[in-house]
Amino acid sequence: MKGGRSLLLDVGPLFGRMTLRLETVKRWLLELQSGQDWLQCVVGVDRCFVVAIKCALCSKHKAKLEGLRNFSPAFINGIEGNSLKKDNVKKHFQSEMHQKASALDKLASRDHDLPSAMAQTAEESHLNRLFDLAYTVAKLGLPLVDFKTLARLELRHGVDLGPAAMTEQKCRQYIDYIGRATKIELIQAIQEAPYFSVAVDGSADPTMPENGMIYVLYVDRTGLPCVRFFGFCDVERVHPECLRRTVLDLFLEEGVNLEGKLVGCMADRGTIRTNVAALLQGDMPYLVSLGCASHRLEMAVKKVFYGTAFDSVNEMFFVLAKLYWACPSQLEELRALARVMQEVDTKPQQANGTRWVQHRLRATRALLQTYPMVICNLANMSVQTTLPKEKAIFQDCLKSLRSVSFVLHLLFFNETLEPIAKLSSLLQNSNVDLLYTASLVVKFYSTLEQLSRGIPQGTLGEVFKDTVKDPQTVFFNGTRLHCGAEAARAFREKLPSYAAAISECVLPRFEAMHQMEPVRCLKILQAELWPDDPAELENYGNAELQAFSRHFAKLLALNQVDVTKLLEEWEQFKWYRAESLANMSSRQVWQHVLTRERAQFLNFRHVVQILHCFPVSSVVLERGQAAVSRMMAVAGGRMFPRTLEYLTRIALEGPELDFFDPQAAVSLYCFEHMGSFIESAGRRTSLSTFSGDESPSTFSGDESSPPRKKTCFSSVECAGD
Repeated sequence: MKGGRSLLLDVGPLFGRMTLRLETVKRWLLELQSGQDWLQCVVGVDRCFVVAIKCALCSKHKAKLEGLRNFSPAFINGIEGNSLKKDNVKKHFQSEMHQKASALDKLASRDHDLPSAMAQTAEESHLNRLFDLAYTVAKLGLPLVDFKTLARLELRHGVDLGPAAMTEQKCRQYIDYIGRATKIELIQAIQEAPYFSVAVDGSADPTMPENGMIYVLYVDRTGLPCVRFFGFCDVERVHPECLRRTVLDLFLEEGVNLEGKLVGCMADRGTIRTNVAALLQGDMPYLVSLGCASHRLEMAVKKVFYGTAFDSVNEMFFVLAKLYWACPSQLEELRALARVMQEVDTKPQQANGTRWVQHRLRATRALLQTYPMVICNLANMSVQTTLPKEKAIFQDCLKSLRSVSFVLHLLFFNETLEPIAKLSSLLQNSNVDLLYTASLVVKFYSTLEQLSRGIPQGTLGEVFKDTVKDPQTVFFNGTRLHCGAEAARAFREKLPSYAAAISECVLPRFEAMHQMEPVRCLKILQAELWPDDPAELENYGNAELQAFSRHFAKLLALNQVDVTKLLEEWEQFKWYRAESLANMSSRQVWQHVLTRERAQFLNFRHVVQILHCFPVSSVVLERGQAAVSRMMAVAGGRMFPRTLEYLTRIALEGPELDFFDPQAAVSLYCFEHMGSFIESAGRRTSLSTFSGDESPSTFSGDESSPPRKKTCFSSVECAGD
C-alpha cells in the first residue's frame, strides 16, 4: 500500500477474457485524486490487463462497515467482468461506505495525543470564524477581495483568526466548502425523496452560450413541497440529444438516477431552444410537461394590447417616466405641486420590466394618482420653456392626457389589469395551486363578460356615463376633457372586441393546461372542496384516481406500488379524513399523511407525493438568473463555474447571517485536510500574512492544493468519527 502504487495480484486465465488495461485503471485513480492507495488491481499473467478490482480500505475495515445502511460487499469481494467500469469505481469512491473507511484509516494513522487534539480544537475555532466571514461576503454579494478587509477589521477588534493567510483565494476556498456541504445535503435530500421534478432555464442573453440553471422540486421530510437550486448545465452544442444527455449525466454524476423518480420537467423554450421534456418522454412516457403558467399569462396579455389604441397609453408611460426620472428638478416641481394640492406624493412609474402585467398596472395606478399634478406641471412647463421642441412635446402630452379617448383607455387598462395582476402574482409563487388558479381565471372571465356586454364598471363606468350625458362638460380628477361624444361612442363599440380578444388569448393557454389528464387529478388534493354528503363522497375522485393510475402506470410499477389497492386505500382515506382530519386544511392533511400515516396508506401516499411534484411555475429560475447576473457584474464578468454555482446557492437559499452555522462546512474541510492541522496555534499580533503567498512559517498544511472531488457523505458523521 505504500509508495504511491496500487497493489497488483497475479492470477491465471481463470477469470476469463481480459479487456481492461492496467494503465486505464491507474488513470482513473489519478482523476479521483483520493490521496490514498485504496485500489487493488487483480491482473492477468501478462500483467497488462485487469480482471478484478478490490477496495483495500473497505476490506481492512469491513467489521466496522457492516452496520452501515448502504453496506455492499462488491468491492470487498472484488468486481469483475462487465462491472469493471469507471462509473462503478467512481460511485464506490463517492459512497458513504468508502468515505467512512477512508476516515477510519486516516484516524488510525494519526497519533492523537493531547497537544495535537488541543491544536485541532483551536484550528476548528479559527475556521468557524473564517467561514463566517466568507459566508458574509457571499451572502451580501460583495467582491471576494473584501474578505481581506473584513478580516483586518476583526483582527483590529481583537478577534483571534489563527495564522492562516486571509486572501481572496482563501475566501474562494472557504466558499467552495460551504457550497459543497450544502450540495451534499441537497443530494441526500433528493436521494431520500421518492419523486422529484426538474425545471431548466437558459441564459436570457442571446450572445452567451447555452448555460442552463436547473432546479428540483421534491417533497421534503416535513411533507411539504420544496424547490431547490441544483446546479448549472453547460451545453456544448444546442442539439436535442446533446442536451438530453447533459441533463441526465448531471444527475448521474451526483448519484441520482432519474428513472423511477422523475415526475415532471419544465423548460423555457425561449432560452433553452430545445424541448427537453419531449426528449425525456421517449424513455419516460409518463413525464408531465407543463409550460410556465406565469409566462403563459404574460405572453397572452401582452399580445392582446399590442398594436391597438392602448399603444398610446404605453407611449405616454414611457414619455412621463423619461421626463421625471431623468430630470430631478422637474420631479421636485411635481412633488411641490402635490404638497400644494394636498395630493399623494408620488411620481410616474416606468412601465418596462420583466413582469409586463405588474409594471403596466403600477404605471397605470401612478398616473391615475398624479393625473391633476401632471396636467398642471406640463401646462406650466409648456409656458415657461423657450425651446420649440420641448414646447411641442409638452403640448402633445397635454392634448393626449386631456382627451376622453385616452382617459377611457387608461381606466380600462386599470380595470382589466388589476385581476390579471392578482392572478400573475399567484402564479409567481414557487408552489402553485392549479385548481385555485383555474377558479381565479373563471372569476376573471365574469369581469370580461360584463365588459363584452358594454357595461363598464367603477370609475370607467362613471366617466363613460358623464360622456354620454353631456360630452361638453366631462371632468376627470378636476380636469376638463375634450372630444367627448365621438370618442366615447368609438370606445363603446370597441369594448366588446377588447374583452373578446383578451378572452380568446388567455382562455386557450390555461384551458389546454387544465384539460390535461394529470392536471385534472389534482382535484384529489383539494380536500376543502370534497363533498360533505356521504353519498356524494363515496365515488368522489375515483375517476381521477383511475386516470392517474393509467398515466403513471410505469412509474408506479418501478416503485413497486400495488395499483390494485389504490382505490381501496383512497376509499379508506376519505372516511378517515372526514372522521379525524375534518378541521385540517389541505396542506395540513397531506403533511399528516406523508409524515405520520405513511404505513397506513402505503400505496396511496405515492399518489400524493407525485401530485405534489407537478412543476407549474419557473419564476424561481428568473430570480436565479438575476442573481447570477448580479454576481457576474460584481466579479467583472469572470468567475470559476464551480464558485459561481456555490455563490448562487448561498445567495438564493442560504440562511440569514445571524442563523448561519458553519459547522458542516468546517467538518468537511477538516475531514479532507486531516493531518494538516497546526501544531501550535498562537494569536496573530500583526497583519503581515495578508499577502497572496503562503509561506511554510505561517501555515503548515497543503491548503493551496485544489479541493478534491465532491463526496456524497454526511459531514456530521465524518466529524463524529
